[in-house]
Amino acid sequence: MAKGSSVERPAEAPGRRLDIQGLRAAAVLMVVVYHAGLPLPGGFIGVDVFFVISGFVITALLMRERASHGRIRFGRFYLRRFKRLGPALALTVSCTVLGAVLLLSPLGSQQTAAKTGAGAVLSVANLVIARTTGDYFDAPAETNPLLNTWSLSVEEQFYLAFPLLLALAWRGTYGRRAGRSAQLMVALVAASSFALALVGSSGWRHPSPYVDAVLGALLGFYSPLTRAWEFAAGALLALVAHRLLRLSPRTAHGLGAAGVVLLGSSLWLINGTTPFPGLWTCLPVAGTLLLLIGGAHQGTVVSRGLASAPMVKIGDWSYSIYLWHWPAIVFTKLIWPGNQAAVATAAAMSFLPAYASYRWVEQPIRGLETPTRTRRVVLVVGTVIPGLALSGLLLISANHGFWQPAVQELKAQVEPLHAATLAGCHASGPMTPKAARRCVWNASATGAPIYLVGDSHAEHWSEAVIQGGKDLGRPIVITTGGSCPVVDLVVVRVNSTDDVNRACEDYVDGTTDYLASATPGLVILSAGDAYWTSDSVSVGTTPDTLTADSPAKMSLFRSGLQRTIRSLTKAGHRVVVVQTRPMFIGLGAGDPQSCSLLRITSGEDGCRESIPRVAALERQGPVRDVIAGVVDEAGALVLDPWTELCPGSECDTQRAGLVRYRDGNHATVAQSVALAPIFAEAIEASSP
Repeated sequence: MAKGSSVERPAEAPGRRLDIQGLRAAAVLMVVVYHAGLPLPGGFIGVDVFFVISGFVITALLMRERASHGRIRFGRFYLRRFKRLGPALALTVSCTVLGAVLLLSPLGSQQTAAKTGAGAVLSVANLVIARTTGDYFDAPAETNPLLNTWSLSVEEQFYLAFPLLLALAWRGTYGRRAGRSAQLMVALVAASSFALALVGSSGWRHPSPYVDAVLGALLGFYSPLTRAWEFAAGALLALVAHRLLRLSPRTAHGLGAAGVVLLGSSLWLINGTTPFPGLWTCLPVAGTLLLLIGGAHQGTVVSRGLASAPMVKIGDWSYSIYLWHWPAIVFTKLIWPGNQAAVATAAAMSFLPAYASYRWVEQPIRGLETPTRTRRVVLVVGTVIPGLALSGLLLISANHGFWQPAVQELKAQVEPLHAATLAGCHASGPMTPKAARRCVWNASATGAPIYLVGDSHAEHWSEAVIQGGKDLGRPIVITTGGSCPVVDLVVVRVNSTDDVNRACEDYVDGTTDYLASATPGLVILSAGDAYWTSDSVSVGTTPDTLTADSPAKMSLFRSGLQRTIRSLTKAGHRVVVVQTRPMFIGLGAGDPQSCSLLRITSGEDGCRESIPRVAALERQGPVRDVIAGVVDEAGALVLDPWTELCPGSECDTQRAGLVRYRDGNHATVAQSVALAPIFAEAIEASSP
């Protein structure tokens, strides 16, 4: 018997537990249902179930390894993990990248998919996604067909680090002492990681933008540091599992039932607005642990249900199902936007390539013998290179517009940033004397100053205001905020952190305070209109009076805008309010960055979308009417870009070679420049 055989064996036998396969099935079904857009708000917690299972199973495997051989055979362990995960992942990445060539846009989404694909093959997709795609619940995530690989990279990072930690804990110890040493090591990891998760989910932000960005990556949704405690929870259970054999069947029944209740409640109590991972993550983690404990007694009702043949079969396929379902959903949404039935069908149909991958890739390679170093190298290189090569080729091709004039011209119009952003004057704080000195154009002009303030819908008129001001010999000061309309109201975005909402409040308060004492001139107010119509924004005169009711918000907007204009007029300023841009309903909702390579190269204005002016007015008319009525009563001026964006009876996104929108919300630099004459006309008309 090997020297290390005296270490306590885990309760899990060398053969697999069928109830764990069933639990894997439940986890993957949660995720698929959630991604398919069906009413299961917390379905994404299936990933957390996987994490706990992995911690439990891998730790039990390593314990058996040491008990049998006296040590962890790292080379054998890592090769087994690679054969289990690598080939199926590489196949999915390669096929998805090929699909991205035709169905994604070379104006950003192809690049993101290519970088994510390379990151997935190299086990760092979570880090790439955090940098390129952003929050898991934000709109950009919807178009990344490899978004789901973030959790696989977190698992692979766990597989890389955790055996080393266990080996360190076990070094020179055996029997009960080895068990206690490992338990202490894993408990420290769990406590440290959970503390980091609590900090990350608290909404705390560092005042330095650079430091805050780094901390956001380290403490965010995709970070292995904030997820390690979930694996550690499963690992701790494996380390003490031998004691659970003494549980009575009645206790096991109760624990299994409690686990079902906790997991089930997680699906409804947790949603995309829940700070995650954090305190709420304890619900699915605890539920999974209870199911694992109860399942050690195979006779319970819950364990028998999980061990049923259909659940075990889906559990066997769960890895491949997880890989294939999300690309299928993303591509289906691009082909049939807004078609929920098609998305649900695609999610179900993804089980077919998943089965094929399991049957002809995952299982054969998992059992493939690689007795020599040469064969192992060939396996690893042959698995990694195709996905890396295809991802790299897509990235290079997309960056060069596939060497197609139509793509290159579209990129040339859509990609340039606006002047305010380039100068660091957007989302960088309120207008102050210091900011006004930094964010000024045509500073030597002697005319009355022009101040452009508002949210990103003000920022995208930078060029029009700057050119119009220069033509009239007037200095221009621009500071704009992200999602911050300059209006005398408290505006809270429900899905944003307290710090982000507070930053917007500080921007509005600081800007209006500055303008109250600034040199009298012309203040141009511009902002989007979703604040007054979207359920995701609450508005009030104070934090205690917030409401998300649209009619109430419209009334508040009217009075808030009246107060803002009166305050600016009292300070000696003239005021111009810009009506918001037309909103589109169509394949890409007016966003050229969602226009596929096929559409771009299909002919002239391949990405053009249009909407009847009547339909646009039906959606946006109430907000436009409020602006027009308030401005008329206050003796200010309205600037309406619809005269150019909706000529005749139709609003369009492209016309005569001019691309009007850089994304679904904002004008291109070229469109802003083209509107300089009407801004100059409005500026001149507002002069005393």
